[in-house]
Amino acid sequence: MAASSHMILWSIWNGRNSKLWEGSDTPPSIIVQRTRDSLHEWHYMQRARQPGQGTYLEAKWMKPLPPPVKCNVDCTLFNNNTITRHGFCIICDSWSHLMLGMSNYTLFSSSLPEIETLGLLEAIKLVVARGFPSVIFESDCKFVVDAVNSSQVPHNEIGDIISRSQDLLSSHSQFSISFVRR
Repeated sequence: MAASSHMILWSIWNGRNSKLWEGSDTPPSIIVQRTRDSLHEWHYMQRARQPGQGTYLEAKWMKPLPPPVKCNVDCTLFNNNTITRHGFCIICDSWSHLMLGMSNYTLFSSSLPEIETLGLLEAIKLVVARGFPSVIFESDCKFVVDAVNSSQVPHNEIGDIISRSQDLLSSHSQFSISFVRR
């Protein structure tokens, strides 16, 4: 079955589940838009897997300068994409002292960009709850970093998570997110 057929069925299924479990009726136009956005993300990720043509700057981890701390976020999928794990650690100053770490897993099937986005949102929430004043979030998922730093948010589940992340980041002016190659 082609990727577009999978996306259509997946979007219809999610609309059905929203109606059944949450009582929310998703209009067909939103289902179609979510399908288009999901298909666009899938094509983007497929292109990202292929070696690039041209040059790029090598992004790598560097020790933070005071006062901000760095929060490295990473996620993975296990067991044929039915178990997901996200984790992050908050590293203090230029001595790289570990201040806080967290790891969590969920038992549901999802895409890697969605899990990376959820991991980032959880990290932002924890940092806000702990009162860190200045944080640089780092992720090796370029799609998520670009999406959070963009003004265009997809109209799908990932877009909802990105939007919540953007709201938290914008309400804390000393927070930023950047891409780092692992």
